[in-house]
Amino acid sequence: MSDPQSDNPLFTAAPQPDEPLLAAVERALARRDSPLDQLPTLTNVALGDPYLAEQLAALRAQFPLRPPEARGLLGRLRARLAWRLLGPELDRISTTHATLLRLLDSLVVLIDEERSARRRIEEHITLNDER
Repeated sequence: MSDPQSDNPLFTAAPQPDEPLLAAVERALARRDSPLDQLPTLTNVALGDPYLAEQLAALRAQFPLRPPEARGLLGRLRARLAWRLLGPELDRISTTHATLLRLLDSLVVLIDEERSARRRIEEHITLNDER
């Protein structure tokens, strides 16, 4: 039986710093992460706009602030010191990012509901005009 993600033609390829684009595309093809799979609610707005879906998924994946992977003793010491000094502020920033992401998700759902309501009103007006 085939993997359901392999049937999805939409995927994202985000190159890491100093990573060739071809390597990023190969990695993305192997993982087949779809931005639509990462959305909490698949609305018609997100389904109709792949760029919006991709950006919302990128925000969802990147909202927590994490230190880059430290290499070597000095790098680990620097990262630990930075997190010790800036940890509370970074936690507040991550919380704010998460709140903004939830607000964006809610706005996308509201836009979808508004479009549906407008479509129903237009259909109702069209039916009443024909009578």
